[in-house]
Amino acid sequence: MPRALRSFRCRTPRWGAKLGTISTIESLARTFGLSASAGHGRDLTIRQRDIDEPLQLDSLSAERLALLHVNADGIIAVRSCVIEELVIDHCTADALLITNSRIGRLIIRNTPVNCEVTVNESTVETLDVHSCGSMRFEGVRIADTVQISGMRGHLHLKRLRAAALTVRSQVAGGRQRRPEVHLENLHVTEAVTLDDLWLASLTLDDIDASVLVLRRVRVDTPFRGTGVRCREGLRINGLVVPGEANTLEDSDVRGAVDVRGLRHSATLPTQRPAPDTTGTPPSARTAELAFRSSTICRLTAAAEDGSPVVVELENTTVTDALAVPSGPARYRLAGSSTINEVDLGDAVFRNGTQVIGFLDRVFTRVSPGALEAVRATLSRRRRTTEEDQIYYLTRQREARERPLVQRLVANGLLGGVLGWGVRARNPARALAAAMLSTAAVLHVTGAVRSPGAEGLGDFSAASKALVLACALWLNVGTGAPSELKTHGWTALAVCFAVGGMVFVTLTVGIMIRKLVR
Repeated sequence: MPRALRSFRCRTPRWGAKLGTISTIESLARTFGLSASAGHGRDLTIRQRDIDEPLQLDSLSAERLALLHVNADGIIAVRSCVIEELVIDHCTADALLITNSRIGRLIIRNTPVNCEVTVNESTVETLDVHSCGSMRFEGVRIADTVQISGMRGHLHLKRLRAAALTVRSQVAGGRQRRPEVHLENLHVTEAVTLDDLWLASLTLDDIDASVLVLRRVRVDTPFRGTGVRCREGLRINGLVVPGEANTLEDSDVRGAVDVRGLRHSATLPTQRPAPDTTGTPPSARTAELAFRSSTICRLTAAAEDGSPVVVELENTTVTDALAVPSGPARYRLAGSSTINEVDLGDAVFRNGTQVIGFLDRVFTRVSPGALEAVRATLSRRRRTTEEDQIYYLTRQREARERPLVQRLVANGLLGGVLGWGVRARNPARALAAAMLSTAAVLHVTGAVRSPGAEGLGDFSAASKALVLACALWLNVGTGAPSELKTHGWTALAVCFAVGGMVFVTLTVGIMIRKLVR
């Protein structure tokens, strides 16, 4: 093509004193020095043209309009237009505005970094944006998909309706400022996907989608999400976050939440590493993601070796199951969080050590909430013996947080002696210890020894003392020796009988309860 055509600049047209709004294909062709027949009816392609004034299209109707390598001195505005296919590629302007229009296929590519792209209050069939500066889409309805790639500036989507949304990759190098992404009031029928991005910030407000996917996304400031509603699930894979809390609040995920490869930004290289003032090795820094006041169906977490992950549940409800995390990933329960079920796998709980070991694999600490979640799961599966084991540990740990006197009574008497009503061996051991102690006292004091006995070494006297102690505690009606039938001995025997009755009744009750269950 001759150089004169490549640098062709359309100055103030001879047919008008000043360029105003353009409403027909013919007027647009004449504006750029083309013949009226260049439009081929309702189809026009303008290539490598310059104009000294803003380009403003108003109420224009066309089947296909392509602006390729067009430079405008001011903005390029498309208002109240009906266009089946609009292509804007390598155009230079102060800003690009599309408003109150109805467009079938909209393609915007390769605009300057300082050219803000704004589309509002319009209807579009499909939207494809590539390698543009700052972008703002507000009040736009897209019947099909939205593809945004090669970002070179901030992105703000508000009141957007679409079938699917994909934001993928960015064009940034050197010291160029990383983009900010803000999604607000979005209703997407299928998936919202953010892929291969390094962002200054990411904010999600009032998002309604089938699936939300965050894949290979890195943010420099804490990630924030509020009012995120996913009908089928939330998938986080390769999200890199700073050390501060990254949160999803007031959200509802009816499908599975899958958190994989969440990493702390300090564990990855940066262009300019920040000085370390914590003294913690980068490999030991923990990436955290918190769900607050939310409802999720199922939660799964996995982490790579050397990149610990903590998923916090604060005042959050898990309606289905909490899967056992893999790698150095853990869950943290805070507030009044409730978990319907914990995926136990092949874990068994025959003693407290096995319980604590399992909870250490799943949670950051053994809390009453964690114990209650496991106990509820065991109860639902009718594993009653293990459920009683968890219940006992829960009550014991709750007692440790009470004042000193209450802690001694709860741990010593209710837990150690009575077994919180679920451990039969505790009252049985206490009763056996009481009988042996009573027998020892009776034998040492000589209460049941005859006058001619040999002393403490008399086996017959020791046997009588043991039998009498058992009779007193078990309340079987065995009388005392004639020399001990005094009012004091009678009162002591009654006390023994009452105590023995309590221990026997409690032990038998626990055993019957286990058999019935």
